[in-house]
Amino acid sequence: MLLKHFNFHSPKTLESALDLYDRLPDVRLQAGGTFLLNSLKMLKRRGAKTPQNVISLAHIDELKGIKIKGGQLVVGAMTNIDEIYGSPLLTGNLNLLKVAARNISSQLIRNMATIGGNLACRYTWTELPAVMVALEAKMHFKGARGEEEIVAAQDFFKNAAKTDKILTHVTIGKDDGVSAVYFRAKKSPYVDIPLLSLGIKTRFVRGKFTETVVAVNNCVAFAQRDRTLEGFLNKSRIDENIPDVALDHLDPAIYDARSSDYKKHMFRVGIRQALRDLTGRHA
Repeated sequence: MLLKHFNFHSPKTLESALDLYDRLPDVRLQAGGTFLLNSLKMLKRRGAKTPQNVISLAHIDELKGIKIKGGQLVVGAMTNIDEIYGSPLLTGNLNLLKVAARNISSQLIRNMATIGGNLACRYTWTELPAVMVALEAKMHFKGARGEEEIVAAQDFFKNAAKTDKILTHVTIGKDDGVSAVYFRAKKSPYVDIPLLSLGIKTRFVRGKFTETVVAVNNCVAFAQRDRTLEGFLNKSRIDENIPDVALDHLDPAIYDARSSDYKKHMFRVGIRQALRDLTGRHA
């Protein structure tokens, strides 16, 4: 399908990209392009207005790469998903990010798609937001005049992933003392996008759950925390019955939102499985 005409810009530096983003009217950012191109096609099919300008971030080297700095994992927004999956730095709690990256679509998509595009595209069903919330990640943005903004992932998605700045990188504290698990169910055998996903992180102290974060993506709203389940777990000890008893302590507003009986069932399956994995490691 031929797209409607637009002006394509490919800056080589973040400074140039910020300048264009500030000056140009009716602009969209392109990260890996896997979401944007589909979005432009969909807009054309509907006869809707498409952007006049597209700014590609693909050639900005300062937005790429993975490193550990000061006990923090730093992932550039333009780092592709395959690089994340293959990184030897993702150990301990950071392995949660590796597991989620492995689940994203096909190898071809993972070679193109970026962490920044996955997080900032404003689709509610993408893989990584629940992981970012569970790991208590920070999202770093830069505005047109060089102003920096750091937003906790849970706050970013609570605000419906809105920003007028460019996402530059994500930071996550490296902590080998916590345990984390990820679960997702795909929409159908033929459509490899999530029906739902969740990440759970906790610190076990003398056989008890502490500092637990339960991040849920019901894929009709942005990723959010189940504070009800967190509260229950943080009062609980490791026990073989916890995965089943926990199902009586869920926030129904999260799981019932536009959910079929099958989707509600799969959430319960996922939570039970995730908690069995967590407690089984420390039994």
